[in-house]
Amino acid sequence: MGDLLEKVREFASHSFTKEDARMLFGWEVKDVSTRGAEADESHVIVSFDNGMVLYINYFLNLDPTETEDNCEFILALRTDLRSRVKYSVHYSKYIHGQGYLRLKIAETDNRMVQTMLEEYYIPALKMIYKPIISQFRGFYDRDYFGVQADNNFGEIYYAPVRYRSEYIKSIIWDVTARLQALDALLREPEIRHALAELDVQMSFLPGVVGSSL
Repeated sequence: MGDLLEKVREFASHSFTKEDARMLFGWEVKDVSTRGAEADESHVIVSFDNGMVLYINYFLNLDPTETEDNCEFILALRTDLRSRVKYSVHYSKYIHGQGYLRLKIAETDNRMVQTMLEEYYIPALKMIYKPIISQFRGFYDRDYFGVQADNNFGEIYYAPVRYRSEYIKSIIWDVTARLQALDALLREPEIRHALAELDVQMSFLPGVVGSSL
């Protein structure tokens, strides 16, 4: 992933066009979108025809000794997974090496609905992902894979990569192959049926589609 990080750095010196992205990253580009600087940060999203997405964060590093640590990116694969409740779940690891899942859901202003989500939805979603979460582990101590879904899109993603991450040494083809494998796993009828059934149950609650995690 180090080679991809270098291309992400180089992309900052271009005009963020689809043609620049295609020449740098080597995949056909569907769209490039940018968000203006906020607190010395800027964000770029590059979507590719093959379903891959690059979420890039450029930032100002005030440490003069860290001249190379000025950006990070997340590589994700878009899927057809959808959820009425926006959530993100990924593999994590205790210091002693035991793996577990980390789950976040969008919050709602309706306290009754929020209580229902915390007491019913979260445990039910954990029950679905717990048997398979070990397959979302990364290649090193601190990297991981995860899933995010909302009412508009779903994606499987790799941990944020930046200059000082140990998994900058991971191979991009290993990462993309794992993303594809996890996509196939989440398409298995038993898993997809369980997620769909839970989603239908949530449809009876008003205002469950959140906008932020």
